[in-house]
Amino acid sequence: MSDSTLWLGCALAAAGVAVLRLSWGSPHRDPTLNALGWGALAGGPLLAGLAEGAWGVAVATLFATGAACLLLVHAGFEKPRAARRFALAPRIAAPAAQAGHWTRGLTTFLLTGPLALAVAIVLALAIRAAAMRWPVAEADGNVMVLALVPLVWPLLTFALLMAERRRAQLAMLLVPLAGAAAPLLLLGNVA
Repeated sequence: MSDSTLWLGCALAAAGVAVLRLSWGSPHRDPTLNALGWGALAGGPLLAGLAEGAWGVAVATLFATGAACLLLVHAGFEKPRAARRFALAPRIAAPAAQAGHWTRGLTTFLLTGPLALAVAIVLALAIRAAAMRWPVAEADGNVMVLALVPLVWPLLTFALLMAERRRAQLAMLLVPLAGAAAPLLLLGNVA
């Protein structure tokens, strides 16, 4: 296989994400588009894996993840469907029913994206610092960080998205951050 097969697999994986977004964004999900999207999303890494092995699968998955992140950033700046419907409806609804400002979506994106990732990294580093005090090899500690961040980040993001108030979201970020900062400060830089 060649490099062109790898890049075709990467493009196919990213296209699968785009097709799924197109299907899921329509009022009625199209089973054909769903099947095409999932097929491309599965076929892209498979094709890249045939070309370059595990490295190809990883690269194609990164392309799909990048495409999903770009679509999420775009969706963060869009008005929700309910707000669009409200804008088209007659102006007889109560003022409280009006859609929030675009900054609410951006704030939610920042809390659940980069800030939650930063908290997940600090938590993983704190666990690594604590583990270095035991007879744990440095390489094992590094692997712990690499394994914990992708586990903690989505769980924290899910919890943040389920919270109904900003205060609860901020508490979900600040309490683990403070709890993780203590071991990092007390134990210092452990290499």
